[in-house]
Amino acid sequence: MARHGKITASDRKGGKIPGGMCLPGSRMSRSKVTRLAFVIVLVSFLLSTFVSLWSLHIMSERNKQELARVLAARIYDSIIGELSEPIVVARTMSNDSFLIDLLKAEDQLTPEEAESAMKTYLSGIREGLNYEAVFVVSDASRRYYSYKGFNKLIDPEKERRDRWYTDFLSQDTDYDFDVDSDEVSHDVWTVFLDSRITDSENRILGVCGVGMQMSRSREMFQRLENEYHVKIDLVDPDGLIQVDTDESRIENTYIENARLSSGGDYVYEKLDGGGFIVSKYIEKLGWYLVVQSSGGTEWPELMNVIVLNVGLCIFVMVLMVLAVRIIALRTIALTNASFRDQDTGLFNRRAFEEEKLTLQQAPPDESFVYVTIDINGLKTANDTLGHTAGDELIRGTADCLRRVFGPYGKIFRIGGDEFAAMLHVGEEELERLQRELETAVSEWTGEQVRSLSVSTGYVSAREFPSEDLAEIGRISDERMYAAKTEYYRRSGIERRKT
Repeated sequence: MARHGKITASDRKGGKIPGGMCLPGSRMSRSKVTRLAFVIVLVSFLLSTFVSLWSLHIMSERNKQELARVLAARIYDSIIGELSEPIVVARTMSNDSFLIDLLKAEDQLTPEEAESAMKTYLSGIREGLNYEAVFVVSDASRRYYSYKGFNKLIDPEKERRDRWYTDFLSQDTDYDFDVDSDEVSHDVWTVFLDSRITDSENRILGVCGVGMQMSRSREMFQRLENEYHVKIDLVDPDGLIQVDTDESRIENTYIENARLSSGGDYVYEKLDGGGFIVSKYIEKLGWYLVVQSSGGTEWPELMNVIVLNVGLCIFVMVLMVLAVRIIALRTIALTNASFRDQDTGLFNRRAFEEEKLTLQQAPPDESFVYVTIDINGLKTANDTLGHTAGDELIRGTADCLRRVFGPYGKIFRIGGDEFAAMLHVGEEELERLQRELETAVSEWTGEQVRSLSVSTGYVSAREFPSEDLAEIGRISDERMYAAKTEYYRRSGIERRKT
């Protein structure tokens, strides 16, 4: 169908195929293929995401129990590593011959002499090993010594705070951990390691040991909790918390969900909400390690899978868009190339025939103008100056036509020296374009040919409103040939020789 109004330079430069056609069927096919490809990629993404999430969930459920045990084992090793040293120190003290001899000879020393000896001995251990509490209790005198010297006389029968002494001695164990407030350090919560002191005949001489303030244990537990995203407690056989990062829970809260077994294995319990609780008996402490997870640890992993799949999908989509874009541009370029004259860049004969087929579907509008152009003297230039000169005339003609007619329609090279233009202009514009073309041609000069001459035939649809494109083209050809005949007549050149 003929287009109404003026054709702009942007229409011409946009690389459109003649008649405003860019193979509509092909465009529709490419659009359908592109949409189908996007749908396939999207469905593949959704399926792969679902499969990945489901597989991750199944695998997580399958491995959670084993992972929980491994996690508890790592925490167990860390705690044992931290608490093994005070056991060694306390046991070393209880077997120290100096301390044993000192307790045996305590009744032969004055209180001041005994206090001075104990103070020197305990201060050396505290300063050398950096413990907050170091103590010795004499069973004979019930005197409690610390690194500061004599502290007090203990009376387990009357003082509740002193019952730890008789409770410990009543146990059939050489050492034991105990959580209590340290009177020497202003009642700071402290983990004590108590060790039994006996003579060669296994008679009780007293109790000695070291203590670590709860802040040290709390720092260790906090570090482990932050590292593994769990809650860690040490509890006694009744489930009463002995060590916790929250001081208010110590000896005040029971762990109810854990199954405490002294068998030595890691006991796993699944909790509601996807969490778990693992317990392990620590023989050296006589306590239980309890590791709890509130659940939700799968969500970050699921999010990682989702983010990865989304990233892959976006990447594939971008690649597809780029590929489709490159293919489309390449297709357009190839299509345009098939409709372009290689020497001049104008539309070629094939494009000319396609355009005529399009315009034949409807009568041209009143603004339609058909122009036939023919180069004068091209054969003479080829014969006398060579084909290079003739090519220069062809390119020069194309440049003049493009500069004058380009913004108003399409220009075709339909033969060796034949050109055609299909424009949409008003009557006054057409007169102006005729003058501009005459001026452009007359001012043109080349390197091998000094001048250019063309014959033209203009036909406006306004002149022949009832004629079709074929008739308008025939009339334009007649007018061009008439102009060419007049050119030869004026120049005195025989036409058959040119």
